[in-house]
Amino acid sequence: MGLAKNSQRFSCDVLVIGGGGAGLRSAIEARENGARVIVVSKAKVGYGNNTIMSKAILTSPGWGDSGDNPQVYLRDTVIGGRYINDQKLVKMMAGEAGRQPSVLEKYGASFSKTDDKFDLLAIPGHTYARDVQGKNHIGKDYMMPLITYAKNAGVDFVGRVFITRLIASNNRIAAVTGISEDGSFVIFTVKCVILATGGYSQIYYNSSNTPGINGDGLALAYELGVPLKDMEFVQYYPTASGKRGNNLVLYEGFLFNGAVLKNSDNENILAKHGLTDPKTITRDLLAQTIFKEIRDGFAREHGLLMDLSGVSEERLTKLKPMLPKGASERRECIVSPTTHHTMGGIMIDSTTRTALPGLFAVGEVCGGMHGANRLAGNALAEIFAMGGIAGANAAINAKENDMSSEPEDQIKNERERLEALFSQDGEDSLSLIKSLKKMMWQKAGIVRSPDDLEKALAQIENFRSESLKCRIAIPKDLMHNIGLQNMLLLSEMVCRSALLRTETRGSHCRSDYPQEDNANWLKNIVIRKEKDDMVLDMHPVQLEYVSP
Repeated sequence: MGLAKNSQRFSCDVLVIGGGGAGLRSAIEARENGARVIVVSKAKVGYGNNTIMSKAILTSPGWGDSGDNPQVYLRDTVIGGRYINDQKLVKMMAGEAGRQPSVLEKYGASFSKTDDKFDLLAIPGHTYARDVQGKNHIGKDYMMPLITYAKNAGVDFVGRVFITRLIASNNRIAAVTGISEDGSFVIFTVKCVILATGGYSQIYYNSSNTPGINGDGLALAYELGVPLKDMEFVQYYPTASGKRGNNLVLYEGFLFNGAVLKNSDNENILAKHGLTDPKTITRDLLAQTIFKEIRDGFAREHGLLMDLSGVSEERLTKLKPMLPKGASERRECIVSPTTHHTMGGIMIDSTTRTALPGLFAVGEVCGGMHGANRLAGNALAEIFAMGGIAGANAAINAKENDMSSEPEDQIKNERERLEALFSQDGEDSLSLIKSLKKMMWQKAGIVRSPDDLEKALAQIENFRSESLKCRIAIPKDLMHNIGLQNMLLLSEMVCRSALLRTETRGSHCRSDYPQEDNANWLKNIVIRKEKDDMVLDMHPVQLEYVSP
């Protein structure tokens, strides 16, 4: 079986690829600036994304302490990112984040409030309590209103289409191709594209991310020659439950309110490692501490015990939805680190433009905002603040440019490429995906060594050879195989960048280089495709506003 005989064709001013919070926020803004907008997603639009799975925590300065402002927030974010953030991006986010709760309320979202004032969370890395939260502490608090508002605004949705290629013509984005679940070849003719496909946490076996967050958007941009940066920086959330770390247990809400993390010797590991100041216990530091306890043989059931006996009944009741089933009654749960967020991604400027005219990117698909480590609440701050910027700028760009003539030769070539991949023989792509994810967790995870990284790169090449012989009998197989190719590409980027960066910084921990090295490594590693080669360059960080 190949692709269906007939193609589906769409045309719009702005195509948003990705149906999560970043995509819908961008789409609404573009539509309200006069553009014809389509959102396309490989899941049902609005579902199958990380925003809807989040705890709805959004950093928003200006609602609490009078001393808080965008400048303080910028400084906190850069210090948290260990000074290798793109500070112009951070400044843009910091300036826009404060108004996002009001924007979301306009869309119909509800927040946790007391006496009509936002309930603000104090979170490590932030100088002030500045994080608001959805009314029910779940991502649906934002996503359901966004879906409804976008539809009512006239944004069109195309769901369950896997994007296979971005096509440029005359040095400008011109078309996008994909395949639907029923095997149709789908063509979008566009003036502008906004990539909002999320990060690449699902290249790891243990992950809190929704399935499918494989780095597809980064791979699409890379194949067009668009540069990426900071790919070695992967954030591992320190306390998660479940067989594969799919359920977060928010340590920020428990450890600083009476909970204690204990190893198999019943030691309080925060006291053991001198982690006594709540404001400094960031995700990277705690994840590495817990990992080392487990590695050194102090685990309980493959994790550490979070003892909740010291947490007040009132707080336990309030935060019960954030705990595994039965944990609040038992007053304990087993936790271990999981892959949570990826700081690397597509290079953009402060208007969200990429190196290719007409191509924009927003959210976790981008690199530079968070540097070496993301502070809690900054993921949603980024997608909503920068989503508004992306949508407005894409709409303006679309008005200034005519629709390119459809690049028929490139579209035809892409269809033929996909048709040629079908085969009735070979291994299932899903089994290779599982093997890749396990290998990445073991050899390119929380603590990295050069030997493990070299072995990982060799294994990636083996997987790549095997992937070319996979069985592709139906369209779903084709989607899985292309997803596997994307995951192999992203895994290679992570390993090559991690091998090149000979220091420990933020979430990137090298066992042979345990110290941060500002003298040699205030640099970003930039990756680009040059002919068929992956080229890595080092660019000095621009310290415009905050320096070490």
